[in-house]
Amino acid sequence: MRKLITVAALVLCLSMLASCGTEDVLSDMTGGRSDAALDSSDSDVLGEQAPADTGTDFTALTADQCVADDLADPGVLPRITLDCPGADEINQIIQDEFRPVSEDPMCQLYYEYAKGAGRVLSVVMVKKIDDWLEFTPFDLDLATGERLSGAALLELLDVDATELAQLEQSVMAEEFVHQFGTAQGQTDEEFYNGQYQRTTSPDNVELNKLWFAADGQLLFAGRIYGLAGAEYYEYPLSTGLVF
Repeated sequence: MRKLITVAALVLCLSMLASCGTEDVLSDMTGGRSDAALDSSDSDVLGEQAPADTGTDFTALTADQCVADDLADPGVLPRITLDCPGADEINQIIQDEFRPVSEDPMCQLYYEYAKGAGRVLSVVMVKKIDDWLEFTPFDLDLATGERLSGAALLELLDVDATELAQLEQSVMAEEFVHQFGTAQGQTDEEFYNGQYQRTTSPDNVELNKLWFAADGQLLFAGRIYGLAGAEYYEYPLSTGLVF
């Protein structure tokens, strides 16, 4: 059965975002390198499914047992320590795409990780320049050893993409109003409405940048178009779904 999105879960999610700054939300939701991850004993029925014949079942491991610092750049670049194709693929992408970033003095780079739904390991690369953040998540199916795309993750979780897109639009609308609602009437109305529409547009929905927080919440990278500064800022927002 599909996961039902309750009004209570959405209200709780939005109240969390309203009371926290961006870095507080990120810290609270993603746990971090030193926090204990969810154990498979706390997972739902997904963790009980059989792995593919070609893979090794790593679902009994905690997130801390799956991820370590890259030895050449501790605290900045991670490595998934599991012997499986998905881990090798993710590790290679991180080395290819983020090692040059780690050497850029203008950037700060760090990572977070967590386990969700009893079988999914999420590793999130976070790039920071001043107050601008960019999130690049990677999801690994611990039951099959394969990397999960956004579509494959939704299929595994039995989440409808259309329903999730509508939820993301609602969450981003609330976040925009939370940040800029007091400026309405004090700034150019056409510009304000245009930025709101860009934020809540179906084209702004993110179904690929999905990952798990340490408490099992499914997060997404929400682009909020602002009234000043960069064209948009990316925030780790909760879908309200917990696995």
